[in-house]
Amino acid sequence: MERQIKSETIYDGRVVKLLKDEVELDDGTRSIREVVKHHGGAAIALKRKDGCFYFVSQYRYAQETEMLEMCAGKLNEGEDPKAAIIRECEEELGFTINNLTDLGYMVPTCGYSSEKIYLFYGEEGEYVGKHFDEDERLDTEVFSIEKIDEMIKEGTLTDAKTICILYKMRLEGLL
Repeated sequence: MERQIKSETIYDGRVVKLLKDEVELDDGTRSIREVVKHHGGAAIALKRKDGCFYFVSQYRYAQETEMLEMCAGKLNEGEDPKAAIIRECEEELGFTINNLTDLGYMVPTCGYSSEKIYLFYGEEGEYVGKHFDEDERLDTEVFSIEKIDEMIKEGTLTDAKTICILYKMRLEGLL
């Protein structure tokens, strides 16, 4: 176990906070830990009535490329993950969700970030219209599970939360 000795905020932004902490290890040794604090996110595999799944495609600045991923978004501070994914699904895909199923959460980068992404499965509900955040630019795409598996195998679908949702769905018998 590590014990925090002191903590310094290096940066406090809209999405993340960067801390530089001094810690003491079990043997008394001291070390530095850089930690990215993040409110977390929520993601969903939304299934259409024909059995295909909705995806969004958007440019991800940090990766310097267009990324294909299942609908997701960040949590507001203290926000319930279910409320967040309902909001995000309506914003990005324009649908309400039927049969919302909680698949737990995943930790995308445990070495330096506090972020947890809560994972859900749901079925397409009523179309209520999309309404993106003002800084969002994304397109909607739809794929069969066979095509999704093929894209993962060939390395064209690399988003970790999306791959994790699909794995959890298989374990739960949802695929």
